[in-house]
Amino acid sequence: MKKKLVAAMVALAMVSSSFAAFAEEGTAAEIIMQEGDPDFSEMTVEEWETYEFNKDYAEVFSDVTSYSHEDLRKLLDSHWNMYTLTGIPDIRTLSDEESRELIAAHHNLRAGIEPLNDVEEKRIYLWPDGEVPAVTEYTENTDYAYADWPDFQPYMLEQLVEDGTEVKGAVVLAAGGGHMFRSNVEETYEVALAFNALGYQCFIVNYRVNPYTHEEAALDVARAVRIVRGNAESYGIEEDRIACAGFSNGGSVLTVLLDNYTGDVNASALVEGYEPDEVDAVSADVNAYLSIYGNYNTEAIDTDKFPPVFFAIGGEDGWESVSQCFDYVRDAGIQTELHVFAGVPHGFGAGVDAGGNEYANALTWTQLADCFMQDVYTKADAPAEETEAEPEETETGNEE
Repeated sequence: MKKKLVAAMVALAMVSSSFAAFAEEGTAAEIIMQEGDPDFSEMTVEEWETYEFNKDYAEVFSDVTSYSHEDLRKLLDSHWNMYTLTGIPDIRTLSDEESRELIAAHHNLRAGIEPLNDVEEKRIYLWPDGEVPAVTEYTENTDYAYADWPDFQPYMLEQLVEDGTEVKGAVVLAAGGGHMFRSNVEETYEVALAFNALGYQCFIVNYRVNPYTHEEAALDVARAVRIVRGNAESYGIEEDRIACAGFSNGGSVLTVLLDNYTGDVNASALVEGYEPDEVDAVSADVNAYLSIYGNYNTEAIDTDKFPPVFFAIGGEDGWESVSQCFDYVRDAGIQTELHVFAGVPHGFGAGVDAGGNEYANALTWTQLADCFMQDVYTKADAPAEETEAEPEETETGNEE
């Protein structure tokens, strides 16, 4: 994860605002203190940067549907600028005083962003209050090492199509972030906007990350699928047209879900003493899986449980393992496609990465995924005698 972030920093530093730009604005003159903020003067530069880094994800970036797209992108640019210039002591060139001014400017930027709506009302909590099934005991975050605090309750956000749009299905989205945070802005949110335009109701899942396990995170996403399917009629979708999209670590979480928690399998399979409720009576089956720049251990995949899979990855990413997974899934007789986008690195989101770099070829993947999903659903609806032929396979890309 650290290696991947360092690679991202180099690119982001080229497009992010400089320290001088922040200083000229004078935003660091007085720190805007918010409820729960610690005494920053007692913290080292590294401690303060870690606190602000994680607070971005715990607050604004987790509630992307409550802020303007412009504000989200502005904060994201400032976020990675702060991390690049102050977050890694080995490469930091700013003095402690300069670092503190930059971190303060970033803090004030986030504190000054106003939500467009009631943040709490937009959250759909996945579990009954106080009854989140867990095997991890997490009670304190005194060193601010984790993005979410111990009282975090997993939830999802609706990003629905505009009125009058013909609805084709639903996509439940799980962001990446190395299981340290959730990269919702450039991944789930912007991809949801793209899928909305194509006719899909979208649902962004704020699943549990460190210190929780991938298994606990998978339970959260499975629960989201159940809630969406249980409310299919109100969303205007068919119950058998619910896809899941997983980005990087989100793909790892979805693989755990597909291997362990589909159908009627619920949290009692992991958490002793869990008592299923009415939501658990709804199937957690995934009708199509969109795997976006994930890496997989094919031996850990149970192909008997895998739905049709759409793979998309950048040619500058570790696409070889994805290619192997594509072969593995295809050989098991599962309908699948693989798209490798030349010259594109990890983390391209909907086609524009966290640093604002646009990749014209990768911008097309949501349209390709739309075609894939519609083909899957059409085949599933066809009479049995029309679907006896071998499943189709498609592989694109021009990597050398």
